[in-house]
Amino acid sequence: MGFESAVKAAPALSGHYRPGLQGLRNVDRRRIHTERPRQIRGSIDLDSALRPSQPNQPIWDYCVGLSKNRDEDRALWLEVHPASSRHVDEVLKKWRWLRRWLPEQAPALDRMSAHYIWLASGSVALPANSPQRRRIAQSGILLRSGLLNLDQLSEWNSGLDTDSERARHGP
Repeated sequence: MGFESAVKAAPALSGHYRPGLQGLRNVDRRRIHTERPRQIRGSIDLDSALRPSQPNQPIWDYCVGLSKNRDEDRALWLEVHPASSRHVDEVLKKWRWLRRWLPEQAPALDRMSAHYIWLASGSVALPANSPQRRRIAQSGILLRSGLLNLDQLSEWNSGLDTDSERARHGP
């Protein structure tokens, strides 16, 4: 199933699909780059779509659909958030919420190959060998800063799904 169809199959998201990166807020759209814009199958602002019905939940920010091959799309779950040790628990709560919500409310999106990316909204204040950084890595969340170049995500382009498999089964 393609990304657009998977989004529209989820009742809570059906009216929120946007082509390209139009589902992202302008400030966050500028954080994404690709030399191959046709690989982007669409996007959704998950937080805006679900906040009215779930005002007290720690909702993940976005999902961007990318082509995996001619017949299959992938989901890039993107959380734009400050990146310091005090934000780790908050991002992990959002990730756990997403992992519970997907199979129940958006099973077609849940079945797609996926990567979970925490894109720092500023500088990263998490030392590489810190316990907090290890917790993020163990969850399968990729921490990135600056401009996210979709063409340079080696795990994505190589077809390896080690991060998404680790994320599906959790730490």
